[in-house]
Amino acid sequence: MVGNDLCDLTIAELGEKIAAKEVSPIEVVDAHLACIEALNPTLNAFITVAHDRARAEAKQATEEVVAGNIRSPLHGIPIGVKDIIDSAGVRTTQGSSFFSDNVPTEDACCVQRFRDAGAIMIGKCNTAEFAAESATKNEHYGACRNPWDTSRVPSGSSGGSGSAVAAHMVPGALGTDTGGSVRGPAAICGTVGLKPTHGRISVRGVFPNATSLDHVGPLTRTVRDCALLLQGLAGYDPDDPFSADLPVPDFTADLEKGVKGLKLAVCPDLIDVDIDKPIADAFDAAVEVLRGLGAAVEEVKCSFADEINPHRRAIADAEFFHVHGERHAGNPIGYGGRLQERIVNAEKTTLAMYIDALNRRKAIKRMMADMLRGYDCMLSPGYPCLAAPVDTVMATVNGNEIDFVGLGRNLVGLQNFIGFPGLSVPTGRDPSLGLPMAIQITTLPGDEGGGFRIGHAYEQSTLALRGQRPRVN
Repeated sequence: MVGNDLCDLTIAELGEKIAAKEVSPIEVVDAHLACIEALNPTLNAFITVAHDRARAEAKQATEEVVAGNIRSPLHGIPIGVKDIIDSAGVRTTQGSSFFSDNVPTEDACCVQRFRDAGAIMIGKCNTAEFAAESATKNEHYGACRNPWDTSRVPSGSSGGSGSAVAAHMVPGALGTDTGGSVRGPAAICGTVGLKPTHGRISVRGVFPNATSLDHVGPLTRTVRDCALLLQGLAGYDPDDPFSADLPVPDFTADLEKGVKGLKLAVCPDLIDVDIDKPIADAFDAAVEVLRGLGAAVEEVKCSFADEINPHRRAIADAEFFHVHGERHAGNPIGYGGRLQERIVNAEKTTLAMYIDALNRRKAIKRMMADMLRGYDCMLSPGYPCLAAPVDTVMATVNGNEIDFVGLGRNLVGLQNFIGFPGLSVPTGRDPSLGLPMAIQITTLPGDEGGGFRIGHAYEQSTLALRGQRPRVN
């Protein structure tokens, strides 16, 4: 196969071909490095490309294949890694001026996990500064761009990961998600993205944003690939105080079971922003697809929706200031302008506000679990708007301009606040601009497999809605 063809294959397809010795990890990695070389000058999805490390690991992976040692379905698969996740011997900038020359001596746990599974880190993906904004318009390393329209943002803060996967520079990537930072890029770039159960994937070796809200999550082009990547990442880490000791099932086991007989909830009360009409229409159509596949869809009421965002914000700001307050006091101009403003505002969160928010979160988590008990998931739009222009970062929602940064927190921040899994699955592209849209599937803690089952059924029934590859000009 030629390199371009290899870049069009999914993780599952590449894994099968590598295992059958139809293609080598060296060929796969070289093909994706060539794609990065061709497209990254336009997209700026990677801050650092680990050419030497990737090729060395590809050589080792190829030798293992020849010897009959296939470690997992991820063996020989190139993976992008968000640049706030440590990688031994490879620069990790945190998207910040403070860490421009930072080279960790150890891999983050999640990187080590997928390396143990045979996957290969190919480079470090662009991120908003300290992963603190949702546009990936980095003031130090340049703006990342959306491959479907390079004049627009890929969302963030894992924008580089979303852009790289959508452009086929890598078949999968790692992002982090504190308030929608995996699912936002997935929705805006037309990929699959998962924020797992809190603690499902270790955050050891990941630069903190807001520690009780932080998650590592995979971005891929298919639901099956997302399940495969989670399989290689999940597991208890005794050295991570936020790690959850959860069973790790086969996340692909139920993919083909369909949705017939399942009960799915929708909750309009939780939608705290206006949803752009093409996205709302695509969401309604997706709900009808699932109904047509045999699922029952019911509307549920929520009495606590107005509490979510203020309490989530108090927790996020207090924990964010704990990370950055001292460094900012010593060198405020080392931060970009928008981040300086956020740190100053975050300092206003009092200890009383933080403790109150933590206590209310416990109650809201219980109420949310009670609300969803008896349902297999909750469905919502993946994001309220289409990708915003890079130059203005102003989204257009039903004819009105709204700041893209921070938009739709109850849609994508709720799952961080209560630690529930959220899966973003593409619903096609809007008919006017050709920009991606998405649906989000929220399940109870520990039930990522249930979300994958529903997402896969929808995905397989709507393949015609999704193009194979954006044309990057």
